[in-house]
Amino acid sequence: MTDEKKIKIMCKWCNVSITCHVVSQEITDHHGNYGIDSVMMAKVKIHKHYKGKNHCKGSDRTITIPLDQVLKEKKD
Repeated sequence: MTDEKKIKIMCKWCNVSITCHVVSQEITDHHGNYGIDSVMMAKVKIHKHYKGKNHCKGSDRTITIPLDQVLKEKKD
């Protein structure tokens, strides 16, 4: 797993960069151009945050994204 579990990602519901943390990781099969590939996926917990006065639709969710995307965003 990554060294630090906290990362910053863009919330796709409100387009704000928020701090999240990696809950777990898993390997899934992906059907690509060259056959079946194994891709390392990370489950990321999005904490509660607001969009204006109300909670954002994406707050308090767990999403799954590719682990290489997490590492790339962490580098930036």
